[in-house]
Amino acid sequence: MSTPTLTDIPAEAEARAAATGSLLRLATAGSVDDGKSTLVGRLLFDSKSVLRDQLAAVEQVSLDRGLTSADLALLTDGLRAEREQGITIDVAYRYFATPQRSFILADCPGHVQYTRNTVTGCSTADVVVLLVDARNGVLEQTRRHLAVAAILRVPHVIVAVNKIDLVDFSAEVYAAIEADIRAVAAELGVAEIHVLPTSALLGDNIVEASASTPFYEGPTLLGLLESLPT
Repeated sequence: MSTPTLTDIPAEAEARAAATGSLLRLATAGSVDDGKSTLVGRLLFDSKSVLRDQLAAVEQVSLDRGLTSADLALLTDGLRAEREQGITIDVAYRYFATPQRSFILADCPGHVQYTRNTVTGCSTADVVVLLVDARNGVLEQTRRHLAVAAILRVPHVIVAVNKIDLVDFSAEVYAAIEADIRAVAAELGVAEIHVLPTSALLGDNIVEASASTPFYEGPTLLGLLESLPT
């Protein structure tokens, strides 16, 4: 019997989760190098949704590349060609579950020329998790992805201001970016939006609340995902 992977979506599990209303379909989006793959890998790892052999394989590849710890982005890089290029080209689907809810995740590419893939990933999503690099703020690609969410009427939008550690967990930087995000969302007609500061690399506010962001008192990313209505 083959070992199940995170790319497998058991039909019975999906049907059961959908019937009970506990299934959430989410898509990740953002500009290149905003840390989408790392965030998804961190979400899977910290929620204990990674099989032991998968983690062992990631650790070995990371060591082969000269890294001192596991590169969690490798958990979501689906194709060898994508890994070699260092980008995510196609939409990669993942299935995982917590005690509260089951999830189907569409990890979308960040490059402008692959925006159509983002549309594909968002078209059936209950929630879009959009990443913004705290060093760069709102970019044109951020606006583009928010527009996609608005046009497709995605019920919920979560914006993770990622790499907050690279701006020294600055409350001022976060507040300015949050204000920009909410202004753009209002302009585009995004009905519901949640914004939170994260560090996918370190795990801040992904599954566990961060002591480094006392200015943020809201839920973690996983907490939001587990509580949103479908």
